[in-house]
Amino acid sequence: MSPFPLPTERLMLDQPTDADVDTIAGFCTDPVFERFMVTPWPYEREHAVGFVDEYVPAGWAQDTEWTWAIRAHDSAPLLGVLSVRKAGGMVGYWLGAPHRGHGILPEALGAVIDAVFARTELDRVRWECTVGNLASMRVAQKCGFRFTGEHTGRIPARDGSPILAWNGELLRTDDRTPKPGWPDGVEA
Repeated sequence: MSPFPLPTERLMLDQPTDADVDTIAGFCTDPVFERFMVTPWPYEREHAVGFVDEYVPAGWAQDTEWTWAIRAHDSAPLLGVLSVRKAGGMVGYWLGAPHRGHGILPEALGAVIDAVFARTELDRVRWECTVGNLASMRVAQKCGFRFTGEHTGRIPARDGSPILAWNGELLRTDDRTPKPGWPDGVEA
């Protein structure tokens, strides 16, 4: 699969480049990443180089994972990253700390969901996060995912051990309005 850009009203989702390496490395040192993400820890510049130069291109070339840089517009600095693993339709996303709380991820994730349903035969998109990651949960809820419970995650911890995860799914036939049934304290 060749990478393709996804424009939205305010954003451009395109490919991470070597120019993004230092930004990625800086964002991924946020303690939130240690607590809630499975990215390497401590995160170092070499991890960002491998992500941009090897991991992302391999996912596209093998048509196993589509990954985009989230930007405010063409060639703008990187705000975050969003990807979908095609086997099972699992989405993953993050934003750099200065860009959180501005509605960026729901807008970007909506575009990715549209692309998945337009370009694949997948009947659902899945989401999971480490229990307690309220920010990730709010994004999924805003995008119309249905909460499917707290289970062992499909993606293991850095050390390979299981993670207790919140899970959700959005069916191809679902509308994108927030659904009831989320844990207390989480509102779209």
